[in-house]
Amino acid sequence: MRRRSFLTGLTALAATPPAAAHAAERMRFVAVLFSLPLDNPVVRVRLAALREQLARRGWEEGRNLRLLLRPAGADERVLVDAARELVREGVEVIVVGSSAEAAAALSVTKTIPVLFGTASDPVGSGFVRSLDRPDSNATGFSNNDPSMCGKWVELLTEIAPATRRIGLIYNPATAAAGGVTYVAQMRTAAAERGVAILDHPIFDPTQIEPAIAALAENSETGLMFPPDSFTYRYARACAAAAAHHRLPAIYVFDTFVTQGGLMSYTGGRDESSELIASYIDLVLRGANVAELPVQFSRSFELVINERAAADLGLTLPMSLRVRATRIVA
Repeated sequence: MRRRSFLTGLTALAATPPAAAHAAERMRFVAVLFSLPLDNPVVRVRLAALREQLARRGWEEGRNLRLLLRPAGADERVLVDAARELVREGVEVIVVGSSAEAAAALSVTKTIPVLFGTASDPVGSGFVRSLDRPDSNATGFSNNDPSMCGKWVELLTEIAPATRRIGLIYNPATAAAGGVTYVAQMRTAAAERGVAILDHPIFDPTQIEPAIAALAENSETGLMFPPDSFTYRYARACAAAAAHHRLPAIYVFDTFVTQGGLMSYTGGRDESSELIASYIDLVLRGANVAELPVQFSRSFELVINERAAADLGLTLPMSLRVRATRIVA
């Protein structure tokens, strides 16, 4: 797998002067747009990390930084309306989390820098022209890439060797690149292992359980959930349905595993707050967002729910146990 990271190679970051020397005292205006509520544990952790990283660079709320937090829900129209309001309020930078928020922000502005924290397949989604040089008003960080499809197939068939079919559950309206790139990559990766791919798009939370129930009619079926803000929002329902119908599943975010899902494999997210803060810092000091490369995780996390495996009658092989970043009991 090709792992990309330009963080250590950015001359601009290496040459950054001490925070106190470059943080202008005039108030700067940065907004954070996200689809999860403020009290969500993931949101709290990420916002705390972002504030800490910005403070290290000399950007302190109330002194030279106004940080506007705008939770807007997962509905596409609501996200677009919230992004449009941020533009009207005159923010200088819009920070977003997933592909859904990035798409909403980029639909209403082609000039204000948009920095994404976990957007998957930013080229396929049309956010940037290329990873090395975005040539747009967007850039940021991605912890999942279509090239990871081979690894997802490998891990799922390793923990559940009887798997001969993999059902892909996602919402084309909110999945990265509409799910198209991931479906194509999954077909190629699965074919190499003699596994069939069943493309199963859904559009409403009430369709989650019926979709998984239909796939469970064949006992040799596993599940894969491509990067998608919709299924992320309904992670508990997805994991519960997979468990109820006794289907092994691999996810791209560990929140599914902590809510009962079997396993996840994803790029490390701890790096994103540092990168986004660095890019905010650079943009506020005059850097051209179109020249800041998209960066990918330098580390990857395999998280396994041992109880979920036992409930499915699966034995956790030592080969996975020793590679796991975390095992949830």
